[in-house]
Amino acid sequence: PNYNKQPIRVGTHGGNTFWAPPNLKDAYIRDNASAKLFRWKGGRMTTITAGDLNKCTTYAVATIFTQWPDTDHLLAVTFDAEKKDVVEENGGWKVLSFDYVTRPGTQGLYSSVSVAGGRQQLAAPGSPAWVPQLLPRIYNYDPKPNRPQPVSAGLIGDLALLFALPAFSAQPGSLSQVLMSCMQPNNEEDEKERGMVVTVFLDPDNKEGSTKSQLDRLQDGGYGPFYGP
Repeated sequence: PNYNKQPIRVGTHGGNTFWAPPNLKDAYIRDNASAKLFRWKGGRMTTITAGDLNKCTTYAVATIFTQWPDTDHLLAVTFDAEKKDVVEENGGWKVLSFDYVTRPGTQGLYSSVSVAGGRQQLAAPGSPAWVPQLLPRIYNYDPKPNRPQPVSAGLIGDLALLFALPAFSAQPGSLSQVLMSCMQPNNEEDEKERGMVVTVFLDPDNKEGSTKSQLDRLQDGGYGPFYGP
């Protein structure tokens, strides 16, 4: 954040006060040194250069911030907050939320992450492989007394948010290693006031696999969970 452009913002909820990201597009300082570009193809992650983006089409964008240590919630919008003000007419900052999804032939419930879902907790207990490493415990399933525990089918949803989660589990200098290692997170602490913009592009060199219909199917669970149960 650039506090010379906009003073520190705070919010309140339930009597608690917490830091809030700027809502003006000019109130940010981009860390260009930590910006990384990756290509995911055939199950492999490789790095690319800015020149490789010349023919790419944007599929999804998200800006996401941690509010740690004030709260474990993550705030996000589905656009680049450096290009458009995060004011109410553009949706405002939203906490991550989930829709509960079933698919034919799949046992259990998918949790589909977005900023417009109906619930603020997972549909079923999250895997210990990614709670809390990818997703803070505050989002985990809350058991209900005298009710059977649902079975998780895994995590799906907005691809930009799904890629942002492992990126948040790493310090900027470790981001390449985290993503290149099949997006397995490490346990380094998040920095306060840390945010990022994640953009998912359609790859013109992968005309069969990198299409809008294929990525729609991927984020909707048509190929199974993005992060397994």
